[in-house]
Amino acid sequence: MAKSTTYRGSQLREVAFPLGGIGTGCVSLEGRGSLRDWEIYNRPAKGSIFEYTFPILWCQQEGQPSQTRTVQGPFNRDFIGGGFGINRGQFGGQSDGLPSFKSATFRGQFPFAEIQFDHPACPLDVSLKAFSPFIPLDHDSSAMPVASLTYTLSNRTQSTVRATLAWTLMNPVTHGVPNVQDEPNKALNTFRDTLSSGGHCRGLLFENARFSPDDHRHGTAALTTSWPDVTYTTSWLRDAGWFNNIHHFWDTFSKDGQLGNEHPYSEPGSRAPGSLGLCVTLAPGESADLPFLISWCFPNFIKYFSEGDKKDSERPKWTNEYAKRYPTAWDAAEDFFARRAELEVKTQAFTEALWNSSLPIEVIESIANTASILHSPTCLRLQDGTFYGWEGCGNEGGCCEGSCTHVWNYALTQAALFPALHRTMRKAEYQYCFEAGQHGQHGGVIFRIPLPLGKPAYAFDPKSPWHHAASDGQLGGIVQLYRDWRYCGDDEYLKFMWPHAKRALEYAWFQWDRDRDGVVDGDQHNTYDINFQGPNPLAQGFYLAALLAGSKIARYLGDNSAADEYERVYHAGRAKTQNELFNGEYLVQTFDCLKPDAPKFQHGIGCLSDQVFGQLAAHVAGLGYILDESVVKSSLAAVFKHNFKNPLGDHCNPQRIYAIADESGLLLCTWPRGGRPAYPFPYSDEVWSGIEYQVASHLMYEGLIDEGLAIVKAIRARHDGTRRNPFNEFECGHHYARALASWAMLPALSGFRFDAVEKTLYFSPPRSSKIKCLFTTGSSWGTFTFDGSTLSLKPVAGELTIERVVLPGRTLDIEPKRRVVKAGKIWKVALA
Repeated sequence: MAKSTTYRGSQLREVAFPLGGIGTGCVSLEGRGSLRDWEIYNRPAKGSIFEYTFPILWCQQEGQPSQTRTVQGPFNRDFIGGGFGINRGQFGGQSDGLPSFKSATFRGQFPFAEIQFDHPACPLDVSLKAFSPFIPLDHDSSAMPVASLTYTLSNRTQSTVRATLAWTLMNPVTHGVPNVQDEPNKALNTFRDTLSSGGHCRGLLFENARFSPDDHRHGTAALTTSWPDVTYTTSWLRDAGWFNNIHHFWDTFSKDGQLGNEHPYSEPGSRAPGSLGLCVTLAPGESADLPFLISWCFPNFIKYFSEGDKKDSERPKWTNEYAKRYPTAWDAAEDFFARRAELEVKTQAFTEALWNSSLPIEVIESIANTASILHSPTCLRLQDGTFYGWEGCGNEGGCCEGSCTHVWNYALTQAALFPALHRTMRKAEYQYCFEAGQHGQHGGVIFRIPLPLGKPAYAFDPKSPWHHAASDGQLGGIVQLYRDWRYCGDDEYLKFMWPHAKRALEYAWFQWDRDRDGVVDGDQHNTYDINFQGPNPLAQGFYLAALLAGSKIARYLGDNSAADEYERVYHAGRAKTQNELFNGEYLVQTFDCLKPDAPKFQHGIGCLSDQVFGQLAAHVAGLGYILDESVVKSSLAAVFKHNFKNPLGDHCNPQRIYAIADESGLLLCTWPRGGRPAYPFPYSDEVWSGIEYQVASHLMYEGLIDEGLAIVKAIRARHDGTRRNPFNEFECGHHYARALASWAMLPALSGFRFDAVEKTLYFSPPRSSKIKCLFTTGSSWGTFTFDGSTLSLKPVAGELTIERVVLPGRTLDIEPKRRVVKAGKIWKVALA
């Protein structure tokens, strides 16, 4: 596989790799091997650390003294600990004062992470392989509330080595909730073993009867294994005072690697850690893989946001989708271990398909690392299975609710890998978001889905920053519908969606293009959280793409009068855009934002990085050019020339800071010809990785590959583990959804696009005569190779029917008997 970045030393400081399922929450694996950010309680919890939660190894080489050390690299962050030292509390709670390994080396190939631990005195080579199932087209198997941690122990001596590797986990139910006198904890840790009775695992179940089953704090967690030889203690000493409990654990475990198989407490009480150890004896040169699984279920989601001062009992609640499949953490563990081989093999197959690609490593890492957003609390699955997203996550709460149309407009990864799940988000937008007032009657769609589902959409309020239509998001939704339909080939989906989408498209004639001259005008809310005035390239590009997409959908469905009108307006708008918005180098906003009474927050004649975003969306959807190719290429080249700073140097940014002077990045807007407004639109001086990916992938589509790669390399350099987490690209919050725009680089560089409606494979790699890459469609995924003359497809899952292959300048018809491409088979066609 392609060699991913290896993190060691100071680069491990910020590494935190999310483990969990889509919509289940997650816990993050630190670069040194510990766990943090326990975001399993239906909301973000950045920085959260469970006390007394760590992996630990006891081992003894024959004829030598035993040794015990935590399976972690050296401590590397927060040495002050709030003024109480590294243990991060006045009375401790962490393992960082215990012996550890001398070094750790982290390598992430999402959805897998690997850590190699090293200590010269240890007779064993110790490594960790962590993952959560992530399988394209299988969104349920990719939505398991589990973190799999498998440790490989290899005896590197000439003598027998006995070893026990144990995980200690504080009862997580419910972490962070104060234990008050009138509401004491009723925590209980129990050992279960279903292996002997037809089940699939054994280990510890953590419960807390303090909260009733319908309370949002109710839940369960489990620490399990399928290993045959275990030792355990269900609970450390409760309320032992000072540091007695960890002293007792250390003294017991370091003696002989045994935990006594103890059940010290049969009645509920204070929360306490429990420990599960896996025992093994290794001959010289022998290895063993020791599997642990941490699982959880906190079924009741409470709407902790946007409900004013309501009491918890008054706030809306619903059941998480994953909890309907896994009512307890133990249920999730049983299912995982029952299907462990299958889940790991399929996840590994995706990993190999992506990482074995011939695409540049910076591109692969960006696509893979940002896919981890789908494991983060940015993503939810509501009770009926609807996919729902925040924009990003604050430290303790979601940031900007509602599957925001003008942010998720950029996101592509979920649409490519889990298309059926993605379509639930799109359905929810049209089912629940038409405004309640006259704007809704004309097709206005609020850009945030209200929760709980079915809550009436807010009436249009031009003073509200949240509850009205967003021009880029609403028009982009039409392009997404066309793209998703072509991707899945489902005419019934199109027929269901089109009446709603038609209303949304024609809303432009009520609000943004009342004279139907094909050019947007008036007041246009957008992704910069302000309203652009008059013709501007961001909204205009999406308007043209939406008109073109709408005309093709309407024509397909037999609505020829609508198709004719969309085409008329599109062609008029295309001509006016190039005549009035193109200054000979790039596209501008024609509104005079320098006049004394002009509204604030415009960009005028500035060079906007998003100016041809609508064209990128059209490319990904298979719509072709919405403007002349020369205009697009010139505008995009100008964005790179003027807005990419390598390094940022003395760039003045009084706004939010995502990149600093010695780093490189793409600014949202610059004014190379002067004319900067006194108060330009907010964020104009910032660097957002989501927009960087949008521009980089578009550069690649247009053949400006080196320029696109320069931007991507800058992103990866900034997220180097020392300054920023490579698996957390943030904007308005952690794990920001806009960064899922990175996926567009894959079709841009591979030249591969399958149209399920036409049953046609379009293939046009932009540069190399040889390529190997992952492909995804609505019904199949796998790898393809092109050696300069022959195109070969090898689906891993599903099947697709290919009736023709379209190449630059010619079309190949596939004979009927060769049209069905099935999983596990290699399909070839000569293109020379």
